[in-house]
Amino acid sequence: MKGTVVYLYAFDLANEIRTSLVREVLSQKPFPFQIRVGATAPKDVPIYTPLTISLKPLEVTSNVGPVTIKPFVKVFDVGAISISYEVAFEKTSLFDLVPYHQLQVGKEPLAAMAEKLAAEVARSLAPYMVKPNPEHPPVEAYTSFCISDIGGGAVADWVRASRLEIACLLNEESHPDRLADRQVDETLSHSLSYTRDDTTIIDWDAALVVDTEGYVDDVLYMIELANLQLEEFRILDVRLDRLFIKAYEDLERRASPLALILASDARLSAIRRIRMDITKMSEELSNITKFVGDWYLARVYLSCKHRFHLGHWEATVDQKLHEIDRLYTLFHQGINEKRMLVLELAIVALFVFEVIATFVIKK
Repeated sequence: MKGTVVYLYAFDLANEIRTSLVREVLSQKPFPFQIRVGATAPKDVPIYTPLTISLKPLEVTSNVGPVTIKPFVKVFDVGAISISYEVAFEKTSLFDLVPYHQLQVGKEPLAAMAEKLAAEVARSLAPYMVKPNPEHPPVEAYTSFCISDIGGGAVADWVRASRLEIACLLNEESHPDRLADRQVDETLSHSLSYTRDDTTIIDWDAALVVDTEGYVDDVLYMIELANLQLEEFRILDVRLDRLFIKAYEDLERRASPLALILASDARLSAIRRIRMDITKMSEELSNITKFVGDWYLARVYLSCKHRFHLGHWEATVDQKLHEIDRLYTLFHQGINEKRMLVLELAIVALFVFEVIATFVIKK
């Protein structure tokens, strides 16, 4: 059994990366990443193509022995990058691949290596980033086991005979007797095939991609996009939570006499700009996964969307944006009511002063 383990890491760097201006990344000339699509896909509706660089393979010592790691970096104009590492393997059983879930290079996990590379890429892309993200949230990782040689026979027969091994691999379970039949069924519930020579099984933390022809770039790209979306939606969710805290603080300050001074239009304008940025990012995230014609790839993406609960994350972001709009509408209305009250009191005071002054002058 031969194949490659592909580790995917998504990083949010900025609100936007102007990829059209990028000519060099880490001293490498980037190229547009392209995949093969079905014959029914319209030629005038291109699939989104990020900039890609291929870095020099690394010979390293890992917890699974000496391996060669091939790094790749994809740059997306939504302000994010995806780093992938490819590690070839040749094993006799799927159980032998379980340790590959937690690959360690030397004494540190592969994720730490990806974070260092992401920092280097961020410095290289700094001139092209719009509103860089100063934070460093936990990396969103995903593991894909890609098999090109199953030792002969039909792929469908191999999957049926290896159900338990596949479930153990995707669940990172080294003891097959621990898994219940329902868990095995659930793990393999998102299984897709386009030909008799391939199959794709999507799970929450890992995927199995089998293609005896050896071409898996298209399926991996769908998984990579979904993983990137998950990272971006999580970042948006965190930012919206902070906006909620600010909104509640503003509502509390509204009750004080200083609210009329502190609640300036500049404050509200800043909040509107933040909401516009978040809305723009949410829309662009949806645009990079619009597929027309290649329905198999669309099915792969929909399976990833279901497994990663992207619909839930997207709905949560939309709901929080709506609630923040509502809170600040109430806040602004309250401020305007107080200001109108002050103006009315000032008008009454001036009227009273005028009446008193009239009587005083007559005397």
